[in-house]
Amino acid sequence: MSVIYRGEVIETELSKNSNGGTEMMRQRLLDNANPDYLKDVAIHLSRTREMYEDVPNILWCHDLAEDPENRILADGGWQKFDRIIFVSAWQRDQFILRYGIPYSHCAVICNAVEKEYKPREKEQDKIRFIYHTTPHRGLELLVPIFEALCTEFDNLHLDVYSSFSIYGWESRDEPYKDTFAAIEAHPNMTYHGAVPNEEVLEALDKAHVFLYPNVWRETSCIALIEAIKSQVICIHPNYGALPETSANATITYDFKDNLNDHANYAYSVAKQLVQVMNNDPNYFNGFTYSDRFNLARNSIQSFKTMWDATLANVLNR
Repeated sequence: MSVIYRGEVIETELSKNSNGGTEMMRQRLLDNANPDYLKDVAIHLSRTREMYEDVPNILWCHDLAEDPENRILADGGWQKFDRIIFVSAWQRDQFILRYGIPYSHCAVICNAVEKEYKPREKEQDKIRFIYHTTPHRGLELLVPIFEALCTEFDNLHLDVYSSFSIYGWESRDEPYKDTFAAIEAHPNMTYHGAVPNEEVLEALDKAHVFLYPNVWRETSCIALIEAIKSQVICIHPNYGALPETSANATITYDFKDNLNDHANYAYSVAKQLVQVMNNDPNYFNGFTYSDRFNLARNSIQSFKTMWDATLANVLNR
């Protein structure tokens, strides 16, 4: 959606008003990769607009393989790029199958978050649920699931941080107005809209459960990574790259194509978790005090090391 050309960002019509995950990763690359390498390459983030002849061109894919913007890779078009970077092995394999890209032309560099895993005691007078990604990824299922949970338990609260305004696409919130209104009307839910990432991380520090009935195949999931590193129990389906992203640190269930079946399954898993947490005050700490939650491959240091090594290889240094 933009390009880093010789160490400087060139925005496109899609990226200029966006503060989403791709832009976060772009800034982390600029802040951490070797600047001597960055000044000698062009790194295209997902949607290429212009190729450069004076430097190697690298494609950094964040989208799904079937996205129409990726047709540039078809019929050998992948050869226009000196290297193609993916955010998960699942995503890489989807692109390889669709476009016939050789494995040797690819690299996987996981998304990085600045959040560090530092386990500690969390207050559990209320079990705090959180949803902190865009609404089309499962919010319409989450709200009725949580409403049903609240008829069973009186110690739950859900904080929702969700809006397309994070991408500068306020108009895309329109189909979810009723969902937002249902959240605002419920005494056990709070709608926060889109807020700076620092505020979301503060909320994650107080949260216990990220219930994520995901219906959108993700190539990675920064929200999930941040939740795990924030010592939050995450519940989600085994859909897209979520199992790979979670690295066995979460509670997963089988994805259901039928939305009613999906919601019912997610509800039953969440209900069992709440029952266990209410019956055993030590369960939460027992689950979240684990090296699994460290996710070292998603650290800034790992991100920097992988990018520097990849750029050095492309530049033959």
